[in-house]
Amino acid sequence: MKKSIFKILILVSVVYAVIMMIHWPIGFTFFTQLSNLFSAAAVSLQLAYTAFPGKKRDSAGSQPGHDSGETEYPRWLYILKYMAVVSIIITFLVYLCILAPLTPGGFISAYLEDHCASLCMHVITPLLMAADFLVNDRDFAWETVSPVSGLVPPLAYLLFILTLGAFGFRWRWGGLEDGMTAPYSFLNYNSPAGWFGFRPETIDFSTIGIGVFYMILLMTLLVYLISRLVLRTVKAVRKTARCSHF
Repeated sequence: MKKSIFKILILVSVVYAVIMMIHWPIGFTFFTQLSNLFSAAAVSLQLAYTAFPGKKRDSAGSQPGHDSGETEYPRWLYILKYMAVVSIIITFLVYLCILAPLTPGGFISAYLEDHCASLCMHVITPLLMAADFLVNDRDFAWETVSPVSGLVPPLAYLLFILTLGAFGFRWRWGGLEDGMTAPYSFLNYNSPAGWFGFRPETIDFSTIGIGVFYMILLMTLLVYLISRLVLRTVKAVRKTARCSHF
């Protein structure tokens, strides 16, 4: 039951946020909402495996018998959880460093939107996911996982958004007549900076003044570094936990 506490709190946080934002369906094209739902799906699968245990796997993802010991879930579920953790950490950092400061109502109000649903999605769920991952998933053989796998959800989302924009879908708010070609300012190529420009004097809620192409390169690099950092952190926590047992 102790290992399920974080997961239950994650589900409560995500469900509350979804209920509070159900009036704004376009919000579910945002990486924030999708990464929260992804996190909820990952921990739900883990809860299901805990409630209905089958034959346990070793930490390398094959049949028991390896020195690394047995784990609760199959290999694919650990990797899925890892991808969800990377995605939700990106949600936390991007909102904290880029989006919340550019919100018209101010930094604090950005987290209080929709009866604190924003706080749940951008802070509470990410912190709970990180804690659950480090405490309950650390014993998996993370040396066998490539940090490149953490890039899969963000790149899939990028393809999804660019496809919508290419087919004429627009995100309209803040008085923008033509709308944005993406729900995020740094992906909005319908701005003065466009794909390859550099117009810092135009920074507002709809653009950060840097061409989308450069932002995609920068964000891809940052996501990869975050993916590596998450793996290094969970391995360090596992090592520390094992040493403390001696």
